[in-house]
Amino acid sequence: MTDITARGRRTELRRQRRQRQRRLLAGVLAIALVVLAVATYALTRSDRTPRATLAKQSRTQSTVLFQVQGESGAAVGSALLAHDPASRSGAAVLVPPQVIVTVPGTGTLQLGRALSSVPPARSRAALADLMGVTVDAGWVINIPTLTALIDQVGGVTVDVDVPVVVNRTVVLSPGSQRVDGERATQFLRYLASGEQEQSRLARLQEVFDGLLAALPRATAQVTTALAGLGPRSDSSIPVPRLAAFLVGLATDSRDDALQYDTLPVIAIDPGDGVTSFRIDPDSTRALVDRLLAQSVPPSARQTGNRVLVLNGVGTPGLGEKVRAKLVPNGFVFVGSRNNASFGVTNTRVLVKEATPEAQALGAKVAKALGVGEDAVQTADLGSIADVVVVVGSDFRAGT
Repeated sequence: MTDITARGRRTELRRQRRQRQRRLLAGVLAIALVVLAVATYALTRSDRTPRATLAKQSRTQSTVLFQVQGESGAAVGSALLAHDPASRSGAAVLVPPQVIVTVPGTGTLQLGRALSSVPPARSRAALADLMGVTVDAGWVINIPTLTALIDQVGGVTVDVDVPVVVNRTVVLSPGSQRVDGERATQFLRYLASGEQEQSRLARLQEVFDGLLAALPRATAQVTTALAGLGPRSDSSIPVPRLAAFLVGLATDSRDDALQYDTLPVIAIDPGDGVTSFRIDPDSTRALVDRLLAQSVPPSARQTGNRVLVLNGVGTPGLGEKVRAKLVPNGFVFVGSRNNASFGVTNTRVLVKEATPEAQALGAKVAKALGVGEDAVQTADLGSIADVVVVVGSDFRAGT
């Protein structure tokens, strides 16, 4: 078999694999809409689901939240990428921009809109809390810059599923084809009348997978390509590290060791006519155990360590600073919001009972925050969290 024939065969196999994955993604939303009728039942069962036993091993998997930023500043597409050089495998979890997340220090937002409202680091923290995984880094690239990158690598091959119409003109007809950067990003953003968001996620997968296939195989060359993109390609890690990560993912893809999936969601109606989703807890846990098990912090599957933060001062972003102290100390951050009133002087750590166990838990939280054990008090917390922190003006983020 000649090299050209072999490459053609590999391309065809990759195309068939993407088609199977696209059909899988397209079916997810239909399931989500059906599940909406029993959403309350799903939530009540989530706490009783048996905990998965994760392999005890040193972590070799790394994760990057990839987001494509549209003209409004919001994310038109997001994917949590993972690469494990030890097992030579990768994963990409496609995330609907309308999924509701709790942004530390801000409140609940759709993930896509969060990118236009808060720094990218908060979007990463929000997704990490939502999925119960470690998100190591982020890469945000806007549409013109992604267009330039695709042109720089000579275009990408995508499997166009429907006619792509822009300003009443068909710019792409169905079929497998190589496209330039402009047409690739038009395809990525396209949503035909009556289509659901999962169709656009499948197109994000097509373009990203095509980009991986088109990247140079040498890390140095990818580093050069990324370094020339300018500030609109914003990575939280040095460019050479991002390049090495992408080269690893590209290798995984060529070896058929890159698995795509979509975040399991359930449609909700917030009452404002805007489509939104919440995660399906049980299905998300199964997905994480299958693709991201190494990136699950030990604390994420423990019980009795959920902490809610109330801002008693009014300082913007205070919840994010408190989260930065809680999560590294083994606590699960369940969200932050403003206290009923501001002007709180002394930070209070509220626990459910006056038992030695509850007091010890409160003391551990107080220590993590750098406040004294006398901050621990007993209160009726309900079921939303195991500990509630009311942050006062005595809290110091740097201590």
